[in-house]
Order: sequence, then C-alpha cells, then structure tokens
Amino acid sequence: MGEISENEVPHGPDSDFLELPNQKKLRRPMEQSNNVRKHSGGKHFTSEERIRLETLDRTLYPGRKNSNLSELARRLGRHRTSVSREYRRGTVMNKNTQLEEFPVYSAVKGEAIAREAALSKGPCGKLTNRIAADISGLIINEKLSPYAALVRLRKAAQHAWLPCERTVYYAIDAGLLGVSRQQLPYKRAARPQKKTGRRMAYTNARGRSITERPPDAEDRKQYGHWEMDTVVGGTGTSPACLLALTERMSRREIIRKIPARTQDAVKRALDRLEREPDNIFTTMESLTCDNGCEFLNPESIEHSVLRRGSRCALFFAHPYTSCERGSNENANRIVRRFIPKGSDISAFSKKKIQKIEDWINLLPRKILDGLSADEKVEQYFKKEAA
Repeated sequence: MGEISENEVPHGPDSDFLELPNQKKLRRPMEQSNNVRKHSGGKHFTSEERIRLETLDRTLYPGRKNSNLSELARRLGRHRTSVSREYRRGTVMNKNTQLEEFPVYSAVKGEAIAREAALSKGPCGKLTNRIAADISGLIINEKLSPYAALVRLRKAAQHAWLPCERTVYYAIDAGLLGVSRQQLPYKRAARPQKKTGRRMAYTNARGRSITERPPDAEDRKQYGHWEMDTVVGGTGTSPACLLALTERMSRREIIRKIPARTQDAVKRALDRLEREPDNIFTTMESLTCDNGCEFLNPESIEHSVLRRGSRCALFFAHPYTSCERGSNENANRIVRRFIPKGSDISAFSKKKIQKIEDWINLLPRKILDGLSADEKVEQYFKKEAA
C-alpha cells in the first residue's frame, strides 16, 4: 500500500489513537531559518549509573534519613538537579533496627519507572478504534487473515486510511485488537524477543564500563591499551595464580605470579610493576579487566605509588562477554600450553614463568604479519620517533 499524506489520517471524535510498537513516524516538511539553533537534550541516567547511585547511597549513608545529594552528584559526575530527580523517582522506604522508616534509592524502581516512561515516546499510532474493531470482526467472525481483512476493507472504501499488514500483526502482538495468534487462520510464528542490552555487573557499581573506554583502544593502532586477567590453578591446589596483562596492539604479554586471587595481591603485583625500570604505566592509556572479585577495587588499582594521582584508567568489560578482552583470553590459552588446567601454580618458579613470558613475546604471530610482540613494539616506537 502506498504512502498517504498527512491530511488523509482520520481525525474526529472516533479517532482516538491506539499506540503501536514499531510505529513509523510521518515526516513533515519543515522550514528552518539560519538563525534557528538545535538544542541537544540532556543525557538520561543509564542502568549502570542507577546501580552506582544505589550502591553509593547505601554505602555512604547507611540507615540515615537524608542523603547528601551534592556529594552523590559529585561522585557520579552529574549535576545535583539530575541526581535529585532520579533519586526522587527511585526512592523507596526502608526500616532500620528500631523500625524507623527512612528513604533509600532503589535502582530497580528507578529503572522500572524509566522503562514505563519510555513507552510514551514516539508519535501516536494511526490505527483508530473503529478500524481496529472492523479488522478484528473480520478475523474472528469471517475467519479472514489480516491480509484478507485489509483487502475486504479496502474494497469497501469505508475508511480514508488503512494500516498495512505488518501494522495489524504488531497490533495483535500488542493485544490491541482483542485477537490472539491462535485465532488466526494460520498461526504465524511470533517474532523473537530482542535481548536486553549489555549491563555492568551488579557486584561492580564503582568501576567504569568498557563503553567509556577511549575509542583508540578499539582500532589497535595506538600502543598502551592493556587487558588484564588472572589464570588460576586446579581445585584443591594452592591459592597461587597468575596475573596476566596483554597489550592490545602488539600482543605483548606480562605474567606475574601472585599468592592468591585477591585485591591486595593484585595491587601489590601492579605496584611492583610500576617500580620496575621498564614501567609500563608511563605509556599505559587504558586497562581493561573483567568483573572478577580480585579487580573490584578500582581505586587501589589506579592509585600510583610513585606520584600523586592515578597511574592508569581502569575499565570493566560487560558480564559474560570475554570477547571484549579477546587478546588477553587468547594469550591465556597460550599460557595453558605450559601450565595446563588443574596444575598447581605454586610449583612453577618465577624463573619458569619468566621463560613462558619471553617465549610468548618472541613467538612469530600471523596476526602481526609474522612479527613477534617484541618486534612489533620496537617497530611501533621507531615509527613514533621518526
């Protein structure tokens, strides 16, 4: 069916519009003078920011009746007014040990209200109640398919506008016609539901998401973007494990044995790396890791022991998305050639682990056009110096 003009859309007392999903918006001709400026709107809170707000509120102000919204706004990097509005939307009442009620922020409630408000976005649907009643009557009473019902109504010429077949199926899926798919002559398979977007781990509300990482890390043209993970031993063995860092552009590998898979052990290993003559943090642009418990203290990982301020910018991949750290995962697979799964890592000396690291960095790599990681690093800095 061809496009219709805006004047052909029915108006009047019986044209109360039904909201349809995936409804296309009519493009209206618009004249814009040169002195008209387009103002961009504000940035809405994301689900990750709502989780951070809830964690900060319950961590900084446990059991208090009033939270310091200015402090919450400063830690979130948001304006106080934005935090105040979001806090008001997601506020629920909690009780302390004396059964006194006090308000706290709930990320679940804030997200639910935001999703409900998002349903009102977009233009009004053009499918009126009268057209919907005629279509549903033909489907139920005369056993017509949506396509045949539209053809019958088009021939009758009782309506100035009729929806397309896809719009009718959208209305059936949304429950707006009073017709289910079981009542159709042919039970057309429902469209698969879209998966929800990626989110930060609920246990990690203080870290920055990988979506905030500099775009230079994606194209692998700049040296200094690293990925980090731990390689654990077998069940029932000692708690010792390996801390493995992989540079995204050159695939350079750094492996250090740590006594346990803890936050303190990771911090001490990174502090020793920073004190080494070849300090990798002087050229480090970003550091990406997963949401493992050993990495959930981003302040200690970023804090420099040689100077004031931070030594790196830490970012966290999305849960169950190891492909966002593909270089590090592939390097761990190479490490497993020498330290198979189930091995007791405490039995491997620092000298042996250093040999594994050197072997990986001297390995000719097809992805590097036959160069090793060390050769790729040397080639990169020669070009930078030229």
